[in-house]
Amino acid sequence: MTKNEYDPAKYERLNHLIGRLTLPVGFLLTFVPLLILWLRFGISPDLKALVQGIFSISVLMAPVSIVEVLTFSAMLGSGAMYMSYLSGNITNLKIPSAAMAMDVCDAAPATEEGEIVSTIAIAGSVLASELVIVAGVLLLVPLGGALSHPVVRPAFEQVLPALFGAIGVYYVMKEWKVAVVPLALAIALNLIGGIPTALSIPLCVIASVATARALYKRGLVGGKADDGS
Repeated sequence: MTKNEYDPAKYERLNHLIGRLTLPVGFLLTFVPLLILWLRFGISPDLKALVQGIFSISVLMAPVSIVEVLTFSAMLGSGAMYMSYLSGNITNLKIPSAAMAMDVCDAAPATEEGEIVSTIAIAGSVLASELVIVAGVLLLVPLGGALSHPVVRPAFEQVLPALFGAIGVYYVMKEWKVAVVPLALAIALNLIGGIPTALSIPLCVIASVATARALYKRGLVGGKADDGS
């Protein structure tokens, strides 16, 4: 094997090695600003309130995080998953970037090609988002008054729906038959109300997979005839 040949096993080993080193380091670095506030300025939260806050958030986020890992890992691959969870903004930035990159490159999810494309796309989104964040911090003071104006503020609440709406319409138009059942289920769950995200997301994912498989076997999507398997 020459040095330019791609070795999937070595690629995976390096992904996990780097990811397992950087994620704990990133986790510890998140506490540095808190330590500075505590040691330098003597600012610290009430211990009881801190524990209650951590517990209340963990009860909500732990199931959602488990569902996200199970849902996104097959699509993104190991390298992209490590970068996504290290840098954040997964659902509103990393997933759309990876999805569009794989579509443009005609790379299927859960393949070696798809994993490499998604990793490159998310690496680019990390660099771009960091530049935007730096610019936002620098412009926060001069633009703070205008951005907090009551007329402008509601627009920021629509950023995520607009993002997923634009991407969703693109994929729905490609295979609208697959989208009918999961969209109907999502609307029904939303109308019922009170259903946690940790349950609604897996239900919609299962509905999407089951619908796509059923339509594929009947030759209604994917351009394949029913082979009886």
